[in-house]
Amino acid sequence: MPLDRTWLDRLAHDLRGPLSPIQTAVYLLRAPGVDAGQRDELLAVLDRQAQRLGAMIDEFSDLVQADRGGLVASQEVVDVGMLVADAIARLPARPPRVDFAPDAGQLEVEGDGRRLGQLFDALLGLQAARGCTTPVEARIERSATGLRMACTARCPDASDALAASLLESPHPDPPDGALGLGLVVASAIARAHGGRLLAHASGADALEFVLELPAVPG
Repeated sequence: MPLDRTWLDRLAHDLRGPLSPIQTAVYLLRAPGVDAGQRDELLAVLDRQAQRLGAMIDEFSDLVQADRGGLVASQEVVDVGMLVADAIARLPARPPRVDFAPDAGQLEVEGDGRRLGQLFDALLGLQAARGCTTPVEARIERSATGLRMACTARCPDASDALAASLLESPHPDPPDGALGLGLVVASAIARAHGGRLLAHASGADALEFVLELPAVPG
């Protein structure tokens, strides 16, 4: 993704977002008379905002590595069912609904296990619009070239243009409070593994993302 000036301005703005509550919490912690309950609340603010800032930095780092072609660091055979189970375990608030085709239960892919897990997390945990809590619905099947996973996420005013833009540029209004680069990085991970990520509108209120990856023979 080209790092144009407009997006760099937004990046600077977004990265400052967690700093204000962090600075306020530090100031209040230093004030006299802070009781134990207030201290715990302020420490929780610090922890939450530090994690948010760390996630933003990780997203930007992934984007830089993708631009340099350095996303894949190792090669191993990974069971697709395990990738799905791990993603569901990390998404307790909105667990996706995943259906396997009869011939897809034993699918395996080869690549960087950590990055493949990141790819499945991004798709199965996708929240395309702010305030939309409907879980992702996904179907996994074996295709002529390997793995095909179609994921549907609810999104008001869905369009093909919006779907395509989310794979190439930051989400205009990230619902998770991050930088909105999740799908951009996910698309880069798919390409780095010899696959691709496609997107289109599925009706007026949903986006469908289709992941295609080479599968291990057999």
